[in-house]
Amino acid sequence: MTKFAMRATALAVLALSQPVFANEIDDLKAEIAAQKAAEAAQKARLDALEARLNAVTSQQPAAPAPQKAAAVPLALTTDQNGAKLADAETGVSLYNNGTTSLHIYGLLEATGSHANHQTTGSSSTTGMQVAWFSGNRLGFDADHALAIGDSIGLPGLKVISKLETEFELPTGDMDTSDVFFNRDAWMGFYSEDLGKITIGRQNTLTRDFTANWGDPYGGADVSLKEGGYSNVNNFKQFIFYSGGANGTRLNSAIEWKKKFGTHVVAGLGFAFGSQGAGGSGDVGNGGSTPGDFKKGQTQEASIALNALPVGPGLLSANLSYDRANVNDLIHQSELVGGNYRIGMFRVNAGYAHYTAEQGVGNSAGTRTDNSWTVSMSLLPTPENEIALGFNELKGRHAGFNGGGNILNPFGSTAGVSAVADGSKKSIYASWMYHVDRQLDVYLAGDHFKVDGGWVIGDAQGNGNHFGAGQAYNNETEVAIGARYKF
Repeated sequence: MTKFAMRATALAVLALSQPVFANEIDDLKAEIAAQKAAEAAQKARLDALEARLNAVTSQQPAAPAPQKAAAVPLALTTDQNGAKLADAETGVSLYNNGTTSLHIYGLLEATGSHANHQTTGSSSTTGMQVAWFSGNRLGFDADHALAIGDSIGLPGLKVISKLETEFELPTGDMDTSDVFFNRDAWMGFYSEDLGKITIGRQNTLTRDFTANWGDPYGGADVSLKEGGYSNVNNFKQFIFYSGGANGTRLNSAIEWKKKFGTHVVAGLGFAFGSQGAGGSGDVGNGGSTPGDFKKGQTQEASIALNALPVGPGLLSANLSYDRANVNDLIHQSELVGGNYRIGMFRVNAGYAHYTAEQGVGNSAGTRTDNSWTVSMSLLPTPENEIALGFNELKGRHAGFNGGGNILNPFGSTAGVSAVADGSKKSIYASWMYHVDRQLDVYLAGDHFKVDGGWVIGDAQGNGNHFGAGQAYNNETEVAIGARYKF
């Protein structure tokens, strides 16, 4: 009886629960169906939106494809001397349109000095002077890449030009009165295969080559760049042995310089007659003299060997020749010199042999100079530069100018009637601190003494910076200054 009752109860419970399970399954099925319907509706809405978007965008112009940046012409990857622009001091860029670039640059130097023996009474002076190291300048370099270079076998060919003026910081005056671009006014062409050709007012060729031994302040190696010596001091007159018919710069000149491999640089220079007012000549010295085309001409040749490994150091040396017609009298010089460097030390030395006809038809006889220089520099740290030097200008049968002073080499000797033998010896030293790439400060000094019949009316030999032509035979000068480049 009991077993029958238990079975009956279980059957009753099962019968009562079956509708509950059936209802839950139906509910789940209904929920799934609803979600699927919602998903289908959402997909339909998305499809409709995409169709509308496609319809709208199909009516808009296609976006332009991204343009590739134009490649820099090979010609504009170097400066006017072939140095990579990343490594060269090019000044401030004023303009660049992809084929033409223009840079402005400048140098300003302030010098204060004390110098004795400024008069025959041995009076001294203290104050500002024209810069001791470097001429103050403002210049413009323009380069224009020529696409024709590749088709004529001169890749990287470009037109180059330079305009550079010099002024004096104490007064703001032009260095040469009534001549604005007195340092440089030339145009030319450059490529690595062609070399550098320049046409117009520029340095003498030999000045650029001998600058690496004429004093310790030029670069150690000869490059295609214009160089120079120091500016206004008591030893700079050695630069005049690297001169021409117009001084240490030439008018109406054509020069060519080229690097051959790693170690060789060669150059040739020629200046047309430029001591007359013929043709386009102006201010009396810009053109040839009619009927006398050789008057004022200059011919130059130089060759340099750079950074040759010799023993424990590097040797750089060069040989130069100058010949000039100065007012129908022949002046010429042969110059040889160089430098040797080991680590922080550099020693420079050179010799100049100079001859000049003097007086009308050489009536006063030929002048002969045998002059030499030696100097050294030391860089104990990259910021500190110490230099010491000596030179001797030694002349035989050297002519006097109208003021009674010995003429500088390549000066006009047409009016010479009196001559003498003698010499001028100069010693100098300097310490320069390179604050950074643009600013230098310095302390410098020099002393000169003349012997025999050598007479000068101005210590610097540049015109009467410190007096009115008085004759004196020695001077000591100390200077302090700062030099800023941009």
